Amino acid sequence: MPATIIIGLQWGDEGKGKMVDHLAETVDAVARFSGGANAGHTIEADGHRIALHQLPSGLIRPDKLGIIGSSCVLDPIALSEEMELMEKEGISVADRLTISGKVHLVHPAGRYIENSEETRLGKSAVGTTGRGIGPTYVRKFMRKGIRLEDAAVPEVFLERSAAITDECIEQLGLSAELAGSLREEVEIFNRESIRLVDRAMDVSMVIARILASEGSILAEGAQGSLLDPDHGTYPFVTCSSCVAAAACVSLGIGPVLIDEVVGVMKAYSTRVGNGPFPTELTGSLGDRIREQGNEYGATTGRPRRCGWFDAVLANYTARINGSTWTAITLLDVLSGIPELKVCMKYELDPEIDLSLFETGVRLGKHIPIYETLPGWEEDIKGEREWDALPENARNYVLFIEKLTGVPIRAISTGPAREDLIWRT
Repeated sequence: MPATIIIGLQWGDEGKGKMVDHLAETVDAVARFSGGANAGHTIEADGHRIALHQLPSGLIRPDKLGIIGSSCVLDPIALSEEMELMEKEGISVADRLTISGKVHLVHPAGRYIENSEETRLGKSAVGTTGRGIGPTYVRKFMRKGIRLEDAAVPEVFLERSAAITDECIEQLGLSAELAGSLREEVEIFNRESIRLVDRAMDVSMVIARILASEGSILAEGAQGSLLDPDHGTYPFVTCSSCVAAAACVSLGIGPVLIDEVVGVMKAYSTRVGNGPFPTELTGSLGDRIREQGNEYGATTGRPRRCGWFDAVLANYTARINGSTWTAITLLDVLSGIPELKVCMKYELDPEIDLSLFETGVRLGKHIPIYETLPGWEEDIKGEREWDALPENARNYVLFIEKLTGVPIRAISTGPAREDLIWRT
């Protein structure tokens, strides 16, 4: 496979990290193409349980190269801490990591600005992670951003960093104490940014050489398709494009080089933060799924909102990404629930044009129409054979496969690397 893209088909947290870890076994490099430290992929393998935020998940395998594409935004302080964490786990990554020189850097001022804006919005807040991602992308598209390649000229870089700091202090009217704290963070930011210049390269050229030598690339997305700023539940979305097509832009490769697009989805639905969620469960059943699935954010620890599987949205995201096959995760979490519901269609607001599938605020007006399926009592955690699953569990997977219109080739039944069923 020349290049494979792996993306989330829901609101993120689908278990992409585990699937990247599996698919990375047969590739030469794993390339992260979107997002920043607001994402979190948790992987359990070889005695390690590691939550990665900016590093490509494939780096947990010792012989793989890691690449960070130009459409990502990079927090150099957080990246340094993440690399140190990997080193403590006995996984060396410094000599295997390449970063696009064009990647925009998350200046500490961005966090101050983002948190101030969320506080100002109150109940209308988006529910961001507070990592400064939004302001960084705003500066990028205002053509006022600061990139890793800028740090190759330290004197100019330091001037621009100081200008951003002064602008933030004036804009927010920071007290002397807060302004002092920001300046201390900026000193660390400057040092770490300049230190990372040695890792900066033209990732398009790096990837082109790998592919020219008959190597292979796995492009790893962050967040999920329903958080995409163009195709997701706007305005409750992230700031970087997280659909499959964005991989080509970020990594500097043409679409003709893409061999497969793998979509990952949970056996139920979750989302973090605010925004419409048609199949949300707000009672004890939602709480049960949250606890059984450990549905708490890897980045912030926030409890995730839980609900039934939404086949309407899954069909939509599989289509906009051109998914060639899918993986379904956390099927084991549904064990012991007597009846399972799947949203097959919506009862649409009569004012909404059926030809215009909206994913914005009016999505919350749609009433889900469910199909009820029998559940299973058996504990399937760690199961690795399709035929060993209870009949009702197999029927549930096949029902979702039919509604989404894309083959489900992999089923995850637990957090460990080995807890996976492959269907041929």
